[in-house]
Amino acid sequence: MKTKSSSIPSGTLRRQLISGRQRISGLILIIVGVLVMAVGFFGYLAGDWQISPLMWMTDQVFIAREVASSAGTSVTGAFDMNGEESGMHVFRAELSGADDSVISTENFEPGESKKALKGGSLQFPATKERQTLVIEEAAPLTLANGETATRAVKFPGAGSSKYRSLKMTVEGPCTLTLYALSSLPGAERRVVLYNSLTGQEVSTAMLPGFDASAPVPATALSIPAAGTYYVSVKGDIPIAPVSAIMNYAVIILLFGLVLVFNGVMMRLQRWERMKDLFFVEPALLLFLMFVYYPVIDLVRISFTNMSVLTTGKQEFIGFANFDWMFNGAGARYFWESLKITGIYMFWEVAITLVGGMLLALLFNRMTRSFNVMRTIVFMPKYIAVSTSAVVFQWILYSTIATGIGQSEGILNYALSLFGVQGPHWLIDANSALSGILLLTAWRVVGYAMMIYLSAMQGISQDYYEAAAIDGADGVQRFRYITIPLLAPTTLFLFVTTFIASMKVFQSVDVMTGGGPGTSTNVMVQWIYNLTFKDFHTARGAAVSLVFFVILLICTAATMRFSNRNVNYDA
Repeated sequence: MKTKSSSIPSGTLRRQLISGRQRISGLILIIVGVLVMAVGFFGYLAGDWQISPLMWMTDQVFIAREVASSAGTSVTGAFDMNGEESGMHVFRAELSGADDSVISTENFEPGESKKALKGGSLQFPATKERQTLVIEEAAPLTLANGETATRAVKFPGAGSSKYRSLKMTVEGPCTLTLYALSSLPGAERRVVLYNSLTGQEVSTAMLPGFDASAPVPATALSIPAAGTYYVSVKGDIPIAPVSAIMNYAVIILLFGLVLVFNGVMMRLQRWERMKDLFFVEPALLLFLMFVYYPVIDLVRISFTNMSVLTTGKQEFIGFANFDWMFNGAGARYFWESLKITGIYMFWEVAITLVGGMLLALLFNRMTRSFNVMRTIVFMPKYIAVSTSAVVFQWILYSTIATGIGQSEGILNYALSLFGVQGPHWLIDANSALSGILLLTAWRVVGYAMMIYLSAMQGISQDYYEAAAIDGADGVQRFRYITIPLLAPTTLFLFVTTFIASMKVFQSVDVMTGGGPGTSTNVMVQWIYNLTFKDFHTARGAAVSLVFFVILLICTAATMRFSNRNVNYDA
């Protein structure tokens, strides 16, 4: 009797073996991960992208950071949903007690002031970056003391700001009386008296909303002891946590992504297989954070005015950096640097392929003496580039190594023994690139020789024996047998050498720094100089992005050509 067998799909069977507890745990991870990702994405949009709907918050955080950096303290204060406009208007301030001082805005002219506005022990500080703003009110206001005010010092509502506030230095306990209103009609605003040294809140009060029809009340703040204090508007949402979210937005975003990924996999895979995944994830996370994210963020930076010296807000300037590179002052340097890089690339590739193949033919002998010589030629590949570059500065003509008073390197001295006057290698624009290529040749030919040598050892001797029977000489065997069968090896060396030579930096940076003038200013050296010497980070990012596209196109074209013309069958 035949029984009817039922087949269960492998995916269904695998899901059936997953426990309910694991499924619930996976769902919890997904929910938490989505929330964490939302927080990270919010911080990324606010901090890095600075999108318009969040600028009311972003501006306040950046101002608070700048204030904290100038004061040498951590980010403090709080911001308001209404941003800059959620500040206050101060018409008059009085100190009574150990110090008696009065400051009235009627004594100041409307407009921005780079100088502190003073009245005895009271002052409205100002710096070049944080100017004091005196405004003319639309209609005269009556103060609670009976005076009339037509002008006010406007405080922005951007967190605690020592440089855009009312500051005082007193010799003992005092009372500060403010005649001030909230900048927002009908909305109260909290003001805080801070200790300038410790940053602690000393006293606080609420200001009424702006109302031109009612008298401006007197608001009193108590000063407990001698010292320096300042008054600032305070919002309702703490700045420090939001600033931290903006700083670590990418890490938070990636952490949320990992939680979601693990949650999904826990609902699809058995626990035994999840253990393997957990061991792989740290490596994947490191790749995402330190390899792929910087490349993606490079695109964003290229559209901003970011600088190494920028500590706060960045502005998106569209294609201005690319316009500078192709049509502006940077065009000459871009094409010149690309030309120098191309020349260097051509000679390094030629030296690697031709020199490596010739040395491989020379050392294709399995004897002990040839083994020693192969080792000597191959050894420079594993000497650090920076070390080799310093040594070659002494070998070649270089005032960096030999000193201003000396005019010849070791190589020129050796040439002079034979009556030959060598060029001024690294300080002459016509020979500086040749000097760097000498170091390059010394380092790369040994590696290429070993690669070619291993490939030659794999060529069957039957080909050469058959060619010899047909009357082919050594040159013909090399041309029609060795070179075609070494085509895959040649392609490998060409692609790797092409990419490495286009990215040359260390030897140039140590030996010439891109000079003399711009004679060795290869592309990566120019990017480095733009970013870390001229402090134009965004321009360096734009050049890097274009250079990356050039490398990508050239490599893709090379691989496409190889697929059509290179035979991988031995």
